[in-house]
Amino acid sequence: MLERSIVGWLVFSAAACAQDPPNAVEQSEILSQIREAARAYVQNLPNFICTQSTRREVELVTPDALTGVKESSPGRGNLTRLGAGRPQSSDDFEEQLTYFDHQEKYQLVKVNGRRQKPGQPRPPGLSSTGEFGSTLDGIFDPETNADFEFKRWDTLRGQPVYVFAFRVGQSRSTAQLMVPSESVVVGYHGFIYADRENKAVLRVTSEAEAPKDFPMQDVRHVLDFGRVAIGARQFLLPLRAEMSSRMTEDFMKYGRIGGNSHLVQLRNYSDFREYRKYSADAELKPETEPQ
Repeated sequence: MLERSIVGWLVFSAAACAQDPPNAVEQSEILSQIREAARAYVQNLPNFICTQSTRREVELVTPDALTGVKESSPGRGNLTRLGAGRPQSSDDFEEQLTYFDHQEKYQLVKVNGRRQKPGQPRPPGLSSTGEFGSTLDGIFDPETNADFEFKRWDTLRGQPVYVFAFRVGQSRSTAQLMVPSESVVVGYHGFIYADRENKAVLRVTSEAEAPKDFPMQDVRHVLDFGRVAIGARQFLLPLRAEMSSRMTEDFMKYGRIGGNSHLVQLRNYSDFREYRKYSADAELKPETEPQ
């Protein structure tokens, strides 16, 4: 299940750019191939272990900065920037992520560089799950019946791509926003960037359609995929993710809804690295033993 949660507390040449969009029949065929590639990706993910490193920032939102573009630009640090100035606080943590039998399992390793005891939970704050299958499955599952619209030709990290807008209605969605006091299933919309040659999805951007009275607003997520070697084979896997959300400072600190406190912008930047095949001896060992 795709989740966005806060616990305890998401160039071609000029000639190519001028290329006419695919007609309706071509768009349908392209989408069918992208959907087939995405479903095959989810079904064929191997069991593996990797390291997920996350840096989080909190920044006060200035009243004159509450407008921004809806779609993030390529690259790190390009989520819509609602605040102006330096982050008010930040932290970082490292987890071992085990993907086994299509399920994600997280084990906290370090917080701000300090080794943690086994079984410790993530530090309170903005977090997300679902990057390793649920994200694409939630968009392309036939039962989701997402709406798609061709937007443009583009390039991403030097690769020619199709860009399609999509929307998943709340009645067919499995995406959740969670805070300590409540959770809600939400619809969401965004963009997919698919390789024009092999139809693999290389990026997904999304924005949750949160109810107006929900404490978290402007929840946005960017997920980039790339080729990674696990053993002797190459797999398309997440490389990095960015997430942002807005809420009141009172709610972030004390869980209080309402009041006249400042708005704050929360941002997460996650990198996925050190992919390796899952095996029993690849699990974390006590610090006194060889890593």
